[in-house]
Amino acid sequence: MSVDPRVPWLVDDLLRVEELLLETAGSSLHPLVSESSTHLIRAGGKRLRPSLVLVSSRAGEPGRRATDLAAAAVELIHLATLYHDDVIDETDTRRGAPTVHSKWGVEVAVLAGDYLFAHGSALGAEAGHDVPAILAKAVADVCEGQIVETAALSDPRRGTDHYLGTISGKTAALFRASCEMGATTSGADGEARAALAEYGHHLGIAFQIVDDLLDLIGDPAITGKIPGTDLKEGVFTLPVLIAVERAEELAAMLERGERDLASVLPVLEDTGALLEAREVAEEHGRSAAAASRRAGSGDWQLALETIVEGVLAQVPLLQR
Repeated sequence: MSVDPRVPWLVDDLLRVEELLLETAGSSLHPLVSESSTHLIRAGGKRLRPSLVLVSSRAGEPGRRATDLAAAAVELIHLATLYHDDVIDETDTRRGAPTVHSKWGVEVAVLAGDYLFAHGSALGAEAGHDVPAILAKAVADVCEGQIVETAALSDPRRGTDHYLGTISGKTAALFRASCEMGATTSGADGEARAALAEYGHHLGIAFQIVDDLLDLIGDPAITGKIPGTDLKEGVFTLPVLIAVERAEELAAMLERGERDLASVLPVLEDTGALLEAREVAEEHGRSAAAASRRAGSGDWQLALETIVEGVLAQVPLLQR
């Protein structure tokens, strides 16, 4: 998802945040600390969460230092979660580069993630307003969602409601926080802040469903992921859970430990589970767009809708 050409100001805003990220994460005089902590920043990325902070700030007075601090804070905390996720999942590459633990070891990766988290929290404190409380709540929700998902590993009968509740925490919480921080640091009114928080929530849900669909049917040349990775690891996502509700034989197969994508994918197609999962993502996308329109109008609001469109456009067209 590239920057919308209708909002060239976002390029300049992101450049300020990028400088802040490198300055903060690379502040240590010790080369190992600095290199490991800036490794993933230098590898690139969409910077979606800081973009949400910056775009949402246009509902009030944009360009404030507090907004830049909040944008950098949420990205550092997001990166910290990626460092830890890669250790847990034993991932070798991320964003086309070796993961920190594969390059410097598990101990350095965990501690570098903690280091980024600490700096993100410090930036949030410096930003002031309600940012520290918003970030703290979001981090707690992310951790809770991840723990709940871990407890449900290899359980094909956990149900779609359980799945949606889990991703509301582990993914959508930081999206919601990003939008809410943009609103509060720019002095937007309470109605706009509530609408933007709702936008972030629904966008986060759509984002995770799309990501889970791409794990099953995405092009590895584009996603950089081996198809069926979550399935193999026992993380049964929305398409799989929908199919389980419609095909008892799939539930039995998964319970036996048979998680080969080549065997599971035909069931997902035959039951219409892939299409329904995409439709759920689209529904949350529509809810996000509607919430953004309640927050205000202007090129920034159109940018929020464009972000939704970009997220949904990643999924290949499915036969209806």
